[in-house]
Amino acid sequence: MVDSIVEEQTFSYSVHMRKINFAFLLFLMALLAVFIVGCSKSKKNDIENAVLLEPTAVSDQDMVSLQSVKNFPEPNRRVALLLGYGYNEEDFVKTTMEKLKSAFGMAQDGGALVCYVFPDDFGRGSSARISLLPGMLKEDEVSALVLVGAPEGTHRALASLQDSSGGSIGYPVISLLPQDDVLGMEAACDLVMDYLPSAAKEEDNKEESEIVIVIDNVLSLIERAVYYASIIPLDVTEGFDKSLRDLTLHAKLLAGTEWNVSQYIDPETGIRPQNHFVIEYANQVKENK
Repeated sequence: MVDSIVEEQTFSYSVHMRKINFAFLLFLMALLAVFIVGCSKSKKNDIENAVLLEPTAVSDQDMVSLQSVKNFPEPNRRVALLLGYGYNEEDFVKTTMEKLKSAFGMAQDGGALVCYVFPDDFGRGSSARISLLPGMLKEDEVSALVLVGAPEGTHRALASLQDSSGGSIGYPVISLLPQDDVLGMEAACDLVMDYLPSAAKEEDNKEESEIVIVIDNVLSLIERAVYYASIIPLDVTEGFDKSLRDLTLHAKLLAGTEWNVSQYIDPETGIRPQNHFVIEYANQVKENK
């Protein structure tokens, strides 16, 4: 009796479950049909609302417009470049700016470079004052400085900037071929690089052709210095490491293979400042040999 009741209940439950499963299956089929119809309408609407694009030839004017779009690489730092004595002639400045603009872009255009020319940009009445440099650097919010042919008094301007910043300028300062006081530049800059004849006081013994060769290659040295300064990580806020090994490595990496780099020796005292180096054009060395 019990067995028959169990069998009857089991059969009844089985039939009931089949009804539920069948109903659920019908529901899924209806849902799928609605989804398919909706997608079809959506695709149809997309096609009706689509804009047909036809290829057209690019004109010369289009290419000019594309070339005018600024797309400068993202630098780590905004670099200020100061062109001083020996490197402030109009032709040299124009050539330098054309080359650096294409590589780094000017800050006002979204690039990495701010350029000053002494004395043109330092006029105060009828005279030019390098003492204006700290204010200019702060106003332009630069975070690296490259000096080329730094004029007399530059080291005092940098010392003033150090004093106002708590003893450290807070970013790297590189001086190439300075005209300022040697000891002052060594104290104010992280790296000083001089042309060998000037550092050794041998200008009068050099042929004019050698000087021309150096001038022609100073532009590439400036470009390398600006690039090197721009990629220094922002967490370097105290300048370069002061060890001779690290400073020598910085000098050689900055100069590249075109220049031979050696430590500067003061001709009067024989002292070898750790952050002062002399460079000599490598090809000229080979020719002299």
